[in-house]
Amino acid sequence: MDRKEGFYWSVLTIALPITLQSLIMALLNLTDQLMVGQLGDTAIASVGMASKIFGILQVVMAGLATGVSVYAAQFWGSKDKKSISQLLGLGLLVGGLFSALFTLFIHFFPKTALQAFTSDGAVIDTGSLFLEVIALSYVPTMLTMMYSAILRSTMHVKLPMFVSMAAVGINVVLNYLLIFGHCGCPQLGLRGSAVATTIARLVECALIIGAVYYHRLPGGVQLSQLFGISRPLAAEFFKTTYPILLTELLWVLGETVYAIIYSRMGTLEMTAMTISFPLQGLSTGLLSGLASAAGVMIGNKLGANEREVAFDYSRRFIRMGIVVSVSFGVLVALVSPWYVSAFNISAKAHDMGIYIVLVFAGFLWAKVSNMIMSGGILISGGDSRYVFAMESTATWIVGVPSGLLFSFVWKQPVYLVYLLISIEEVVRFVFGLARIRSKKWMRNLVGEIAA
Repeated sequence: MDRKEGFYWSVLTIALPITLQSLIMALLNLTDQLMVGQLGDTAIASVGMASKIFGILQVVMAGLATGVSVYAAQFWGSKDKKSISQLLGLGLLVGGLFSALFTLFIHFFPKTALQAFTSDGAVIDTGSLFLEVIALSYVPTMLTMMYSAILRSTMHVKLPMFVSMAAVGINVVLNYLLIFGHCGCPQLGLRGSAVATTIARLVECALIIGAVYYHRLPGGVQLSQLFGISRPLAAEFFKTTYPILLTELLWVLGETVYAIIYSRMGTLEMTAMTISFPLQGLSTGLLSGLASAAGVMIGNKLGANEREVAFDYSRRFIRMGIVVSVSFGVLVALVSPWYVSAFNISAKAHDMGIYIVLVFAGFLWAKVSNMIMSGGILISGGDSRYVFAMESTATWIVGVPSGLLFSFVWKQPVYLVYLLISIEEVVRFVFGLARIRSKKWMRNLVGEIAA
């Protein structure tokens, strides 16, 4: 098998299970939204606000998991299993502390958290019932993310996929039983959705950790090996990871500002945006496997000191991402009327929702390309500081000012505000492509630690 055939086979082997897992999780969110969507506009907006709060934790954990993945991929390329276990220990220590504190605050003060996003009293009252239950799923979610990061970076990509499939099945069944009160179960409405999701995430966490130790996969070691972390590794890990965490935090703060903008424009506008979130997650989830595969494959090559192969891979991934995402964007645009019609919402929110989905479809190519470049290629070489500068500039100099001006000053409709905010994706694309062509991002991180 030549290099080209080997490349595409590796992409298929790594990206397909990751894509299926992301698809499954997006379908879980879509199922939640469709079932909750039968409860009306207020319930939909409440879940939308709660998902934004969870998004703060999720992106921080994703940033931490990315830091773990970057080093794990290079250590796997250099065949250093001991350091991979220590990386997992680092991730669990930092992630455990953050997620536990987040859980306590959201569980006991859900209304305070929601008031930062919306002034709608009905949304705050309804959403708080959902939040105080769903907060109990935050720590299990963190554990699942950390173990999945290690498994993906070491080519064990099928296990997270199968575990997610089981979790989705449990969640869908429990949603059906607890939201609507079928088969003798209590009819809990929106709170039933929270209970169902929490139980599914607990089961998912237990299954993935149990399987890691049962099959003795990477990370399935004694606690002394897991938390016996060397100082040079910890120092280099945090040196590379803190810009990733800052990037994720600034990004989620930007997304929080966007959520506040949409919600302050009105409940109808927030409802229209909220119903687009599952489709956005489904679309980017389907293509997220390319970014993960890029990080793993290029990281392996950099760890093995094969620089030219790594650079060749980077160009192939960018081309592939653009071709696939443009094609998928056309499909999303075509199905947008049928998708929005699946929700029980007002006619005005329905029309807004279609326009928003069309805007998303038009910018999908840039979103996916940026996922591959920032979250896969540049990060695989530890170029986290450049990614931080690029991401924060696009969000806070282009996106946020555009959103504030066109919504509150010039009073434009929500879909036009969303379109102008999305221009930040094009800015990221231009700067990311220039950095990749410079080759300044290509570093052997494990070699630097050894030195």
